[in-house]
Formats: sequence, structure tokens, C-alpha cells
Amino acid sequence: MTDYLTTRSVGSESICYYDRGQGTPLVLIHGMFGDFLDWEPVLAPLSERHRVIAVDLPGFGGSSKPRGEYSGEFFVSTLHGLLGQLGIQRAILAGNSFGGQIAILYALQYPDAVAKLLLVNSGGFQKYSDQERATIEPRFSEAVLAGLTPEITALLFSGVFITPSEMSARYVQKQTDKLKRADYPAYAYALAGSIRLSLSTYLVDRLPELRCPTLLVWGADDQVLPLAQAQLAITKLPAGELKTISGCGHVPQMECPAGFLESTRLFLSSLQP
Repeated sequence: MTDYLTTRSVGSESICYYDRGQGTPLVLIHGMFGDFLDWEPVLAPLSERHRVIAVDLPGFGGSSKPRGEYSGEFFVSTLHGLLGQLGIQRAILAGNSFGGQIAILYALQYPDAVAKLLLVNSGGFQKYSDQERATIEPRFSEAVLAGLTPEITALLFSGVFITPSEMSARYVQKQTDKLKRADYPAYAYALAGSIRLSLSTYLVDRLPELRCPTLLVWGADDQVLPLAQAQLAITKLPAGELKTISGCGHVPQMECPAGFLESTRLFLSSLQP
């Protein structure tokens, strides 16, 4: 896996990313608390037909973690800078959870650069009131996140997968291992800022602006972002389709990789750049 990892300087940031395969570029954007390994089970199969770029967003994974504002503009401009350096002028963008929000923001800002959108249990489809945000944000403050313990971490991620498995155990262990990293305090800062961004970024009203073909893939039993959010979003998309995967939660590409690959196969293979 690490054979395909590299880093590049994009502006003042160091961005880590996975780069494998040939063909139509497919850019994978992880969710909150994630990194490129959120796509691990499907990286090799997808790279058989595509040039797969799986990024660690700034603030996450092996990328730099600056102490600055984690805004939509920051994430979009960093991603755009990376793709420019890689010579990618047009790509399919895929985002899971928070990564879906970033993918939508990117497509809205650079519509000619996005051939298709693949939104996997995407964020951005729930409107939080000021009162709700005032209640939620303190629970994920920098101080709270910096003080997480292995026990709290296990509880925090207990609802991401529906069925316990080797993959779900590895996922929780990966989250626990982060607590020991030297850059964990910087990561906690980045998480707090990214969570504030996610809670304040409601995108349903902007979905009609998206002109590219868009596929929503949703774990039907998602306990983090319920299926009803996808059912609302699909009514706003000019060129949208929704596919659900039963018995699957918030990260179908990890929990149900075979179902994920089957659900996306035609959508991804039909592009003629």
C-alpha cells in the first residue's frame, strides 16, 4: 500500500496522497477522522480501470496540520493545487461523509474540472440550527478531542459500522493508535475546525447548480447520516441517481466493498473523457 504513497508541497502545505493506476482520474476524498485508508478495500480494484488519487486532506493522515482556518476555501484550493501539479484537468470526484461536502464544494467552484460526482453517505444534507451547533460543537472542541481516551474513542466510532468485523476492529484500532502520535494535538485542532465547517455547510439548496452526473451511494442502515438525507438530496439533483446498500452503515466502501464496487461500476466505467 505504501508503495503508492507520496507527498507534494501545495502552497505552504505538505499533502500525502495515494496514486495508482492509469485511465480516467478518480479522486477519492475521505471523511471526518479519516485518511486515504478509508478507501483501502477498494483502492486496488478501482485502480484497475482508473488513475486513483486518494488524498489525505490537510489536517489529516500524513498531510501537514497547520494551525489556521479549516474553511471550505482552504480545502478546495489545496485540492485544486494538488490536482494541478499532477496534471489532472478533469476528474471524477468521490467523497465519503465530510469528503462528500468537500467534493460538492469543489464541483461548485470548478464545474469544468469535474466530470462526475460520486457521493458516498455524504455530509452537507442536514441543516443544523444555531442552537444545535451551539450544543454539538463544544462536544468536539479542540480540548475535548485532545483529551480522548481509547475507551471513549471506541464508543465514538461504534456506530460507523453496522456489523462487527475484522475491518471494523482495525478501523477502531487505527483511531486509537492516533492518540499516541506526536502530531495528535495538531490533528485535534484540525478536527475541531473541520467539524465546525461540516456543521455549518448545508448544501441541499445548492445541489440544483450541479450539472455533472451525480451518483449517491448510501449504506441503507447508516446511523451517522440517515438514508432520509440522501432521499432529500436526490430530489434536488438535475442529473442524480441513488443506490442503497442494505446491511451497511456509514462507510460502505469499507464495510461492504463488493456491494460498493458493484453499485458504482457502471457509473464509473461509462465516462468518456
